Amino acid sequence: MTRAAENPYRLDPNVRPVSYRIHLEPDLENFTFTGNETVELRASKPFSSIELHALDLKITRASLVTGRGAAEKRLESRSVRYDAKRETAVIDFGARTAPRDARLLELEFEGELNDKLHGFYRTSYEAGGQKKWGAATQFEATDARRAFPCWDEPDKKATFRVSLTVPRALTALSNMPVESESAGPGPLKKTLSYAPSPVMSTYLLCFVIAELEFLEAKDKNGVLHRVYTSPGKKEQGRFALDVALHTLPYFAQWFGIPYALPKLDMVSLPDFASGAMENWGLVTYRETALLVDPVNSSAAARQRVASVVDHELAHQWFGNLVTMEWWTDLWLNEGFASYVGPKAVDAQFPEWDTWTQFVSGETLGSMHSDSLKNSHPIEIPVKNPHEIREIFDSITYGKGSSVNRMLEFYLGEEVFRRGLRAYLKKYAYANAKTVDLWSALEKASGKPVKAMMASFTKQEGYPVLTVREKKSAGKRRVLELGQKRFLFDGSADKARASWKVPVGARSRGSKKPLYAMMSTRRSTLSVPCAAQDWIKLNPGQSGFYRVAYSPELLGRLIPALDGELAVPDRLGFLDDAFVLARAGELQTTQVLDILAGCEGQTDYNVWSTVGGIVAQIENILGREEAGPYAAFARTLFGRIGRRLGWTTRAQDTPLDLLLRPLVLGRLGHYGDTAVVNEAAGRFRSFAAGGTLDPNLRGAVFAVAAEHGGRTEQEKLFEIYRKSPLQEEKVRTLRALTRFGDAPLVRATLAFVMSDAVRSQDKFMAFTGFGANAKARKLSWEFLKSEWKTVEKLYAGGNVGLLSATLAGSVSGFVTKPDLDDAARFFAAHRVPGTERATRQALEVIRANIAWSARDRRAVAGWLGRRPSGPARGNRVSLLQKA
Repeated sequence: MTRAAENPYRLDPNVRPVSYRIHLEPDLENFTFTGNETVELRASKPFSSIELHALDLKITRASLVTGRGAAEKRLESRSVRYDAKRETAVIDFGARTAPRDARLLELEFEGELNDKLHGFYRTSYEAGGQKKWGAATQFEATDARRAFPCWDEPDKKATFRVSLTVPRALTALSNMPVESESAGPGPLKKTLSYAPSPVMSTYLLCFVIAELEFLEAKDKNGVLHRVYTSPGKKEQGRFALDVALHTLPYFAQWFGIPYALPKLDMVSLPDFASGAMENWGLVTYRETALLVDPVNSSAAARQRVASVVDHELAHQWFGNLVTMEWWTDLWLNEGFASYVGPKAVDAQFPEWDTWTQFVSGETLGSMHSDSLKNSHPIEIPVKNPHEIREIFDSITYGKGSSVNRMLEFYLGEEVFRRGLRAYLKKYAYANAKTVDLWSALEKASGKPVKAMMASFTKQEGYPVLTVREKKSAGKRRVLELGQKRFLFDGSADKARASWKVPVGARSRGSKKPLYAMMSTRRSTLSVPCAAQDWIKLNPGQSGFYRVAYSPELLGRLIPALDGELAVPDRLGFLDDAFVLARAGELQTTQVLDILAGCEGQTDYNVWSTVGGIVAQIENILGREEAGPYAAFARTLFGRIGRRLGWTTRAQDTPLDLLLRPLVLGRLGHYGDTAVVNEAAGRFRSFAAGGTLDPNLRGAVFAVAAEHGGRTEQEKLFEIYRKSPLQEEKVRTLRALTRFGDAPLVRATLAFVMSDAVRSQDKFMAFTGFGANAKARKLSWEFLKSEWKTVEKLYAGGNVGLLSATLAGSVSGFVTKPDLDDAARFFAAHRVPGTERATRQALEVIRANIAWSARDRRAVAGWLGRRPSGPARGNRVSLLQKA
């Protein structure tokens, strides 16, 4: 069976490209473009027509050159037939052509510089006080076909020679360096021709045309780096340039393979749907993912830039040099870039504690997504473009990177790296499948990598291990383990899935963890330790599984939260306890006992996890519980808030700079009078022209909005309009979603839907209000009333933002009427590519309803009994069964 037969959206593999020669000329006044291309062909069977991808393009001329020398012929096309569903064009030449005679396909075409942020699209920027237009591309996953007719599949690799005709005053970039430049046509234009690219996939091709400035430097290997920005912003690219100068040589050494191109350009785009895109040699970014203002950017912004830059540079090997054969294996690109990217960040900035942040963000975040019945396997069969776009999610990125970390812990870093190097060298400039990587790692390690990893990549979900002590003998304790799929709502897994789990265990006093493979649904583990020692499974949170301890084991482990457990282990313990309570396997009051004992914690990652748990419990409570719960939260965050204060101290660590706004923001949200008043004063001063620590601006803006009114809203609108820094606009937009009064909510939504806010950012308002219990319903009603406008903004190539808008708007609902309303709307307004996101949102609402019905009354009772002092004594309840 051919690939086209297996998947009707795949092209017939009979005719395929060897090389493209493409010329494009954009019209930045009428937002159109014209182009022509010559494609060198290879055929395996006779043919009379050629099918290739073309979307929103009109092919105006097509000819086929066959034979050579005296036998050369040029066949003009008899017809061009478009298939909108398959996004293809079939060019019929009438005469049958033998494989050996197929040479060149010549095409002329025209298209639109669209406003969808995908394909070949238009982007606006400010220069000299005026709004100006440029053009850029975003081809991943299936949008190169919007810019030129092509074989738009990752395994149809070819070389590319690009030339662009553009206004003389503009900069025009492509993947490779400029090879030649000529004047014209006409006095105001120029034509740039670029060197031929390596063999690569269509989705990695890129063009950017705009008025740009740049910084440049060469790294220690002689590769020229440039960071391009809109006019007036080039100095904001210096931090990213320094990061890249470190990271590109780091990866060349780590992978044992030099970077393949002579230059690396990184470009910030004012309009960009994703965070960034790894186009080979020409990486494109949102401004917030590349630019750092020396005065106005926060420590969090610097970390984000370093993280995104290093992720994209990892792709220059994982994804660009070696590419997945089909989108089913997208995780080979994204899961590995998300895992090795932090290695480079950690090497350059060890003080950031990157791997603990990785556990908090990537691992625990993706576990929450993968707890849903409507999750999907890492390796998921996909066919059409809508299905492909759906899998750019936390499973592909977060779970993919986390199972890589688990595998490295299992194999050891040197063996893991040796296998990766062998894989990259074997498949360089070609395509690979997941099993090809497992084969390389299995050969390097001699361990059963394929079987173990298939259980984590080929099936959705992950296990929760139940643990109880079976017996003790001398200095060894035998644990009885069971495994089952963990589901968010606590329901049973009908498929009875199981995993091959590399189980780790650590006990008090152990010098290193013990590891053993659990290959069955039930097993035992012998741990060398004293009878009363605590035992922690999944040390370092290296494994992609949760742990449900017996009450006795849980009771011994809880005191270790106060310092004996490493921070990643505290995060895992806290999150496991919370989700087990949410699923009904513990009581939410038991989790509150644990949280109450966290007052003395000082680590940012711990408080980030605690803050998330506190917010989710708050969401299931009603008005009568709001006051007592806020009082509990003020007590919980109060000690660390007093320790940090408002002013940066000399002894502050980089993580303290992240912790301070987190804690002050939570205290302000829960109505701490001193914090609310201080935030209001600092906001007034800043809005009047004063200064404000950029690390505190997000928290100050949010607290001022939540406890403010029309005056604060108008000031935030003004800050948004006037700030040239996109980072400032984003934190202002997020603060605007903290208002709760109906007129203010409606005013914010009207502002967001105006031209003042770029389409790439509008979704943030709906997700922000979706997390605001006071404004959630109003925002949802507004979204429904403006549905046609929102759908037009995002449907098509930008369904990821539409999915975030829909799911983020409703996932906080906690009542049956709201569930029914959301379900009716989703059923009546189906958009291809958003199906999984809407199913997941409804699943979360159902779980919210069940959780609230089960535990809300008990939480109210707990709040009524809560002592005024530290609640450590309440931990005794953890020894009771749920």
